[in-house]
Amino acid sequence: MAESSNRMVEAWSGSMAPFMLARLSEKPAGFGDGNELSAAIERMAQGPRLADVWDIDRKMALAFGAWIEMRQRLASYNAVASAPWTEASKRFLETMSAAGTSETPAPDWREAFAKWSEISNEELIRNQRTDGFLQAQKELLQAGLQLRSRQDDVAEAASAMFGLPTRKDFDDVTRQLTELRREVRALARQVRDQKIEGAL
Repeated sequence: MAESSNRMVEAWSGSMAPFMLARLSEKPAGFGDGNELSAAIERMAQGPRLADVWDIDRKMALAFGAWIEMRQRLASYNAVASAPWTEASKRFLETMSAAGTSETPAPDWREAFAKWSEISNEELIRNQRTDGFLQAQKELLQAGLQLRSRQDDVAEAASAMFGLPTRKDFDDVTRQLTELRREVRALARQVRDQKIEGAL
């Protein structure tokens, strides 16, 4: 384990991960120009394959770029998803202000909560049917799937580098085991049927 740990430390220090983490620490509040940085990382990773750049470096760079893209898409989605709450709060305050005049008594908490639920549901449903919301949701989902794919690539490269089984290996073993169980069940049925026929 000590030898494996040392190899992991060497792989980490010799990779591009420290550079990427240093870039991240330069902007602790997040990447305002995330699309530009992720595009630059994508161009660098898709460039010519040099002998002094490990394949895992390339995959980590792609995963880092996908992570930045995911953060940008999540920020856009949050901006679109938070809009109906602002509108619902505005409408609710207007409704409560109109209801609390001297001519009509102020509603009790149950009526106020029912009104808030009605207004917020209307605004949320209206927002979820807009093109902007659907587009932001689609882009967020695509960015999430891309990030997951890039993470899988890094995990498989790291497993191969240290001689560990990859997820594909486990999938193959699982598939073979499932097929073997089916064959055993089919053979057991054949033996059982032959015994029944022999007894008759």
